[in-house]
Amino acid sequence: MTQDQAVDQEPAVHNELAEGESLPPCLTRRTMLQRAGGGLAALGGAWLLAACGGSSSSSSASSAASSSSSSASTSSAASAADLPVASKGNPITLPIFSDNKPIPSGRSPEKGPLVIYDWAYYLSPAVVKSFEARYGVQAQVTNFASIDEAINKIHSGAVPADVWVPDANHIVELVQSKLIQPINHSYIPNLNNVIPAAGDPWYDQGARYSTPNFINLFGVQWRNDLIKIDPGSLSNPWDVYWKVPPGTPMGMVNAAAFDAISMAMLHNGAKNFDTVSLSQISDAAAALKELKGVKWQYTAFQPLATGVEKLSFGFNGDMVQVPHYLPKNVPLSATSFYFPANGYGLILNDLWVIPRSAKNPVLAHLFMNHFLEEQSAIDNFRDEGYQTMLKGLTIEKLKAAKVAPDYAIEMAFATAEQQTNGLPSPIYKANQLVAFEQAFAQLTA
Repeated sequence: MTQDQAVDQEPAVHNELAEGESLPPCLTRRTMLQRAGGGLAALGGAWLLAACGGSSSSSSASSAASSSSSSASTSSAASAADLPVASKGNPITLPIFSDNKPIPSGRSPEKGPLVIYDWAYYLSPAVVKSFEARYGVQAQVTNFASIDEAINKIHSGAVPADVWVPDANHIVELVQSKLIQPINHSYIPNLNNVIPAAGDPWYDQGARYSTPNFINLFGVQWRNDLIKIDPGSLSNPWDVYWKVPPGTPMGMVNAAAFDAISMAMLHNGAKNFDTVSLSQISDAAAALKELKGVKWQYTAFQPLATGVEKLSFGFNGDMVQVPHYLPKNVPLSATSFYFPANGYGLILNDLWVIPRSAKNPVLAHLFMNHFLEEQSAIDNFRDEGYQTMLKGLTIEKLKAAKVAPDYAIEMAFATAEQQTNGLPSPIYKANQLVAFEQAFAQLTA
């Protein structure tokens, strides 16, 4: 049996990290890329622990395997090396440490100012203003350009953040390093209003450390007046990029190394990302390499609107911005977005967390709760094009609020079924991330 075959046959397990159990050091995306290029970056401290180690389940398995033969142990180790620590099918419960517990209930809000650490253009000013008015405090929004930058500045104290937005891929390292604190749900009753997949997420079962931010669908975007294609008519909608005429100008999102490669894995027949072998990554990259005329980019709304690209793989939120860039003689109806109704596609959601060093932890909790208000969700969709994972947020409410043209709302809206059934990228292990980064570097060189 090959390593890849062993990985594909490994059963899904529920991972729970026990208090005091440590994970081996891993790498952020930046240092991973440096290693993939042959260099070895200095990690700079024991705090930089990544989601690339075993769990209590794997520890138990290792103990049981000690009585097996040497060859069986070797096979098990080889397969475990390719298993993600956590994925949708392998959810994880994060530990709460005795020296890092949630704040007590019933405290009064601090006087602020509340320091919000976020991506640029990722939060409606109206949401910040309504929070300030509600609690009679000031809020300061500080921006970062990468997760690496944010982690380093929070760790060093360069940014005294009270609440900030990492991603699921980093949550284990943040918890294990005690860089963030558990949340007290009594301050965040609006957690009851989010869809179940967001209130009890696979990367943080029980929402011990996080509350949901925005949901993103990675879908097919195209100019239907320039190219005649219907992804929904294909037996596998992700074949669409290989079905158009060779050389068709198209874009591919480059937000993370595994985004487009994951889509190509679905094109190649993957049904989920609960187990990912190195050969799957290699084969997906090879399939992407077959495509000619690809431009790697973060957003597609401008090239799609202007017709520079006829087809792209990108975020549903782009479709809210497309109307601002269309030539006057091109109607919005000339654009289309597709994501499978059954959720068979890549999704992403960011999350809010509270640094352990927060000076205003009660206000931080209250801001998390305020973000999950329906009016906040409407303001964010209008100003940023991103959707909050609320059960009560509907297309009809967004249309009534006139946040965007009706058709743009329809294209950008993620249904509860799509949010629940979509396929998020797992928390990958180090060797998997290296494989993704090497493949991505070659594709974008």
